[in-house]
Amino acid sequence: MDVKLTTLEQLIERCWNSAEVETAKAVVQKHPSPSEEQLTFLFSGELRRAIGDASSARRIETAFLADLRRSIPRLDLGVARRAGGLVARVNLHGRWHEGNVSAADLGIVITRPLVRLSPGRINVEFRRDHPTGLLAQAKLGRAVGPTEGGHAWGRLTQSQAGLFPKRRGYYSLLLYRLNGQNSDELEPFAWQLCRNYTVRQVKKWLRSDAFPGEISSSEVLRRLFARMIGTEDPKVIQTIIDPTGAGAHSIELQIFWPDGSGPPPSFPLCELQHKRQEVHH
Repeated sequence: MDVKLTTLEQLIERCWNSAEVETAKAVVQKHPSPSEEQLTFLFSGELRRAIGDASSARRIETAFLADLRRSIPRLDLGVARRAGGLVARVNLHGRWHEGNVSAADLGIVITRPLVRLSPGRINVEFRRDHPTGLLAQAKLGRAVGPTEGGHAWGRLTQSQAGLFPKRRGYYSLLLYRLNGQNSDELEPFAWQLCRNYTVRQVKKWLRSDAFPGEISSSEVLRRLFARMIGTEDPKVIQTIIDPTGAGAHSIELQIFWPDGSGPPPSFPLCELQHKRQEVHH
């Protein structure tokens, strides 16, 4: 049984949402009418700052330990101490390889610990660096005018359309909406998951400015943490979503223990119980 890291997930959500707010402020104050790539660059910097601040203040560690104590009341204090020290960082990798491989211009990868209780709650297992990845085709929608309403979106390229059927199981649209006379009012990010849809349907959404299942960034993060969307296939993540040295454009959010620290891979809870009983006797 997986231990739900709800407190940690909610902390990451707050950092992400704070980064969106700060990105919107930067557009108003300094970067009107940005491009998709500029928005992604601005946002990744704000996310890096928010996650870095939470990590430095040990809020990442505190949230993780709170989840462990809630789910595993019998967890030994010594193991809990070794499970401390969890930190987080955000990396923004190069430019895209969308034309030939991914069909997307952005990859989102969340790498985090995976904690499991064995059947009968005999052992607790810690797995480091478990990734979940999601491809995102960032699309910029500009308001078309006060009389027409709605937003005008870019189209899928021919190569993106051709690759889409291979990637749609872990593919999404990341929708940046700009309003205002100077295109300097950025709405909260919206996402449209593309699993179970065809490329023809995606093209229709972009033409009509009508997306059937938009969700917020908080919901995307919740589903990624719960491993409900995206992919956990390490080969797909390493070669398509977040490849090393391939010029891919990706945001990698890592929650990890520095080298030489962290809990043991597995710990028998039953032995803890016996030791505590012996001490009490």
